[in-house]
Formats: sequence, C-alpha cells, structure tokens
Amino acid sequence: MKNPVKKTRLFWLDVLAMLTLPCVSAWYYYGTQALKLLAASALSAVVCELFGGILLKKTLSVGDLSAAATGLMIALMLPASAPVWLPVCGSAFAILAAKLPFGRVERLPFSPAAAGMAFLTVCFPNLVFSYPKVSAALSGTGVSLASMLANNTALSLGSVRAIDMLTGNFPGPMGASCILVLLGSAIYLLIRRTKLFITAAGFLTGGALVALCLPRVASLLPSVVMELCAGTMLFAALFLITEPGTQPEKPLRQLLFGFFGGVLCLIMRRFGAFEESACFAVLLADAGWPVIDRCLNNFGKNRKAKKNDTEAKGESKRHENA
Repeated sequence: MKNPVKKTRLFWLDVLAMLTLPCVSAWYYYGTQALKLLAASALSAVVCELFGGILLKKTLSVGDLSAAATGLMIALMLPASAPVWLPVCGSAFAILAAKLPFGRVERLPFSPAAAGMAFLTVCFPNLVFSYPKVSAALSGTGVSLASMLANNTALSLGSVRAIDMLTGNFPGPMGASCILVLLGSAIYLLIRRTKLFITAAGFLTGGALVALCLPRVASLLPSVVMELCAGTMLFAALFLITEPGTQPEKPLRQLLFGFFGGVLCLIMRRFGAFEESACFAVLLADAGWPVIDRCLNNFGKNRKAKKNDTEAKGESKRHENA
C-alpha cells in the first residue's frame, strides 16, 4: 500500500508536469515578466503554506508540492501585465483562507486556486481582465475573446483567426489562452489520471450544452468553439474542477459533477457581472455538489427500498395463491 504522503506528492508532480507547457507558453509570448509572475506566485504560496502551518500548529505539507502548483495556477490565469503583488495576494488568500483552515489537501471542500482567483476577480477586476496585446510587448491593451463574447462583438468565427486561438496569439490569461498547449496537458491528464479526465470532460460537455442552448455567436458550432476556447474555461476544466479533495468516488458521479460545474460556468459567464466566471462556477460546484450527491443517494435508497417492497409483496402473493 502506498504511503499517503508519497501518493499525494506523486499526484501534484503530475499537476506540475501538466502546468509545464502553459508556463513555457507564457514565457514564449510574454518573456521575463511572465517568469516573474510565476515565480512570485509560486514562492508566496509556498511561504504562506510554511509559516501558516507553523502558526496554526499543523503538520507541514510544503513537501507535497500542492502549494507551488496552486501558485502557478493563479499566475497563469492572470494577464502578463499584472503587477507582481497581484498573484502574491491571490496565492496568499488561496493558502491561508481556502486551504490551511480545512486540513489535509486530499479533503479540501474547495479548490484553493479557484478561491484565490475569485478573490482577485472581486477585489481587482480592472487588473484581472486587462490583457495586453501579445505583439505589443505588454505596452498596449487588447480585447480578449471572453470580452468580445460578453459585449456581443464576436459575431462569427471569422472575427478571430482560428490559428490565433489555437496558438494563444490572442489577448487573454497568459497561461490559459494557447489551446494546443492545453490539449497537450489534457492528453497527459487522460493518460495519467483517467478518473479526473472524466470530470474535466463533464465540465466541457456542460459548457458546450449551454453554448448550444444560449449562443452568443451567429451559428451554433462557432458558439461552442469560441465559448470553450475563451477565458479560462479549458484551464478550469483541467486544473480547477479536478481538485482531488472535491471529487466524487464513482465515475458517473464525477461526470455529473463536472457537467454541473460546466453548466454553471457558462450560465454565469452569460448572465454574470464578469466576462469570465470559471473560478466562481468551480466554487459553487464544490459547494453544491454534496447536496446533489446526498439527494442522488436518497433517491437510490428509496428506489431500492420500493423495489424490495414490491418484490416482497409479489412473493407473499405467490405464497397465498399456492
């Protein structure tokens, strides 16, 4: 039987491996500024985990690598032009408010990275959604795909070159805009953590269904493509909704959990106050799923009891006829 600490470390090593490609992509497009944000965010998360654990007299868990992964996730969801203190604040909130108070990382009720990003979105929306133009060396402000959708200016796929969406050559979160890179991370998740891939697939399926039902683009297929490629939708499917402490045990429940989160994400993006709501959707899914899961369990028990009762009555009737 594997040591729980070693098992946890191996999981977060896989997450860090998945994050490698987005980090390289961010560095490729935005240079040393991206590296500064990544380093500051990861380091602040590790420091908060270390000193927070000491203050709360908890067993130190810096060695499981979850804090470093959380810091990198938060930085990758931010614009490359963000001030260095912004991801530091997000990582500090994620660790001190959303992780340490709840105990072991395997049993967290919420995704710390989603909580940290939600905190920054509410407190500093102008900084979070101010994306630089990729070709302007961080000196100009561009219009993200999510913003175009929110303002109904993306009328068709022709509004944006498909190659730019695939390669990340478009204003947006510095590590969540390159679809090809994220597809590489998705393949790694499928191979290494197949059960978590089920949750991610459910998340994207739920989002795609809402995009079909409530299109913001001229035709249905472009609506699905642009909604799934915009903002942090795909990134959230791979890294936020798959937080191990929030996962149901059975594959079908995992699919439904992810589906629930994806539906929430697109509905909140469609009707919410912000152009991007993936972090809020993940937190709501984390909070709401235990209630849904309990209802499903009660429904299953009632159905089984009714079936047993029917079988018992049928058996009794056969005995009477005999």
